Amino acid sequence: MSYIYNMKERYLLFAIVLTASVSCNNPSADQQRKLELKEKEVTLKEQKLKVKEKANASQNYTTQVAVDKSNEIKNDELSNTENLVGYWFTPHSATINILFRNGRFIFNDYNVTLDKEEILQGDYKLDKGTLILLYDDRPKQEFKFFKGDADNYYIKKSGYYFVKGESPDYD
Repeated sequence: MSYIYNMKERYLLFAIVLTASVSCNNPSADQQRKLELKEKEVTLKEQKLKVKEKANASQNYTTQVAVDKSNEIKNDELSNTENLVGYWFTPHSATINILFRNGRFIFNDYNVTLDKEEILQGDYKLDKGTLILLYDDRPKQEFKFFKGDADNYYIKKSGYYFVKGESPDYD
């Protein structure tokens, strides 16, 4: 009887060891872990995008009053490059900025796709509140140039909002 009992214990022990070793070397468990990590990465990226969207929505609301008033401004004021020449920056993100001078611009931007800052250059045109950046190395881009309260001018495009600031020394 004890022989049968010892055999049952051995089979049971063998089954436990076999089960444990199979589950440790299970490639689907590794794949499951990888999928879970990728899901967490996607979730984090989605959260970052939601934060950016909320920031853009609040900027859109604040500037709507200024945009409405800009429709009353004469077109010649919005075509005068003297109102544009100088240093423009994005509030709360001063590393994103544009310098307009001598018919050219230098745009310090952040490329989300490449996840890095980049310096863009080219010529520009201003006509009736439409600012056209003619890049040296990529297609042109259009922005809205408008006048707000107290003779302040603004540059805006989806994802961008610039105000005029003090020019740093760029000699």
